[in-house]
Amino acid sequence: MEHVLKSTLVRTLLLSLTAVAVFAQVGMAGNWWEKVKIKGDFRYRHEMISKEDKDARHRQRVRARLGVFGQVSEYTKIGIQLASGSNDPASTNQTLDGAFSTKGIGIDLAYFATGFKGVEGLTVIGGKMKNPFFKPGKAELIWDGDVNPEGGAATFQKKTDSYVLTLTGAGFWIDERSSSDDSYIAAGQAVGRLYFNEKKSNLVLGGSIFNYANAEGYEPFFDHGDPMGNSSYEHIDTLVGDVDDTTFVSTTCYLTGFEVIELFAEVTHKFQNIPVTVIGDFVTNNAADSLNTGWLVGLRVGKAKKPGSWEFRYNYRSLEADAVPGIFTDSDFRGGGTDAKGHEIGGAVQLATNTAFKATFFSNEIGLEETETEDFGRLQVDLQFKF
Repeated sequence: MEHVLKSTLVRTLLLSLTAVAVFAQVGMAGNWWEKVKIKGDFRYRHEMISKEDKDARHRQRVRARLGVFGQVSEYTKIGIQLASGSNDPASTNQTLDGAFSTKGIGIDLAYFATGFKGVEGLTVIGGKMKNPFFKPGKAELIWDGDVNPEGGAATFQKKTDSYVLTLTGAGFWIDERSSSDDSYIAAGQAVGRLYFNEKKSNLVLGGSIFNYANAEGYEPFFDHGDPMGNSSYEHIDTLVGDVDDTTFVSTTCYLTGFEVIELFAEVTHKFQNIPVTVIGDFVTNNAADSLNTGWLVGLRVGKAKKPGSWEFRYNYRSLEADAVPGIFTDSDFRGGGTDAKGHEIGGAVQLATNTAFKATFFSNEIGLEETETEDFGRLQVDLQFKF
């Protein structure tokens, strides 16, 4: 408990010092409160999980986030956000258990973003940032919505009345190892959005490449004992002590590397001011010889924004074992990971300003290459507040 309190105190102190630094930088340009924004949200969730031949699991979960975002200068801003949860890279949820114990909090965002006076449309970002890559229809075939990558990125955007072109390049650090090579991502994406019918309709086409260095033969990212559906093997090391004392150590390792190619499309049209979006997303892993493809098709109708407004979404996906790294894909689909297929159905109603009711249901099958698949179901009911 003492360690937790000290850790929380240090994080709070660092946030306070950073906020003071932002205020000092922007104070000369005017009143600092005009340059600093504080934003946050709170979500209360009831979740039911059902797995084949097991009793259904019910749990209550919360998510709380609080961020400070400051305009340091005309072209530069920083963002720092704290969030609930553990150190899971794909979730900031905190389960209500542990006999009312104090819950964890950590750094969810810590980044700078700067533009350049002489290069309109160029932005460079560094630190722990929001994911800079476009996801068609907010689909999570490759990236879970809670994954905030770490490293550097640059985006260039060209806008006209008829189209928007966005180019993104990034280098993200995954694992820094003292005794072997580091794991990291080198990635790029190109996205074009074309407008039609006086901007009542638009078409998005794009592609991405995500090259994961030093994955094959290395331990799974984050949870070294769990490949999250990816193909793996056990590497046996022999540690010899005394003549009569030999120890064998088993290590789980990725069987393949990951060089993920993505192609996607998104079409949106407004019917009497109600947006309808159809999406398609396809991925293939060129570093694997088999079990290396995934795809998703989906539909989104409406948008829950103003009080009384609503939205509905549906998608079906199939994700083979080695199509993408399991740790970073949707953590709710099939319980997190790859080697599964199935449905996701969800919707939301805006109850009031900054207050929404949401529900999502997953019906999935795990084990695409198995003779008998394992059924998985998840129901999430949320009440969400923003400020």
